[in-house]
Amino acid sequence: MAQSFGIPQLVEYLNQMGLKISRIDEQQELLELVFHGEQGQWRLVVGLQRRDGLRKLMLIVPHVTHITQRKRLECLEALMAVNYRIAIGKFGLDLEDGEIRLEETIPLADHDLSFDQFQLAVGAIMQTVSIYNNLLPRIIYKGMPVQEALQTCEQEFFQQDQPKEDNNNKDGEPEPEAPGEISIDELPELNVEDILAEVARIFEKSKE
Repeated sequence: MAQSFGIPQLVEYLNQMGLKISRIDEQQELLELVFHGEQGQWRLVVGLQRRDGLRKLMLIVPHVTHITQRKRLECLEALMAVNYRIAIGKFGLDLEDGEIRLEETIPLADHDLSFDQFQLAVGAIMQTVSIYNNLLPRIIYKGMPVQEALQTCEQEFFQQDQPKEDNNNKDGEPEPEAPGEISIDELPELNVEDILAEVARIFEKSKE
């Protein structure tokens, strides 16, 4: 049952993914961690929300970027375009300070969330941030049209995802990561389009 799914399960799942938890608030049922990609690092808040006897899993990446009055309409158009592109997560705007965050709420209903489902959802959120975190700066500071900025973000990410030869490592063995850290590229089999389609299928099936 959903009531059995709580902080211990979230901790276990995140540990299995190799993600280091930076804060646990058992009373509020919240966890915080940091993940990083090629172009920066971001916070991820994972929590459980209880309302009217139902529980929901919350995934929130705050402060992805900020929006100002400069090219505001173009930025909002770009965010709407991304929201139509992705199946998990939606970018939202804080009208008071212009903060852009990515968030998703997943109803647990009477089901537990399997590790595979959790990993797919978290992986999709992390990759979406990694792909589009430079979208608005490209529009605001580089003067790119919306469609060009979107295509550039996507092409750049997939080019980075291609295997690279390391001339300094002649044995072909990967450089070791610092303990407790994980990069976007290390998440297994996280092709963006496949993930978003699979996540949508899994949660649609759970509602039946």
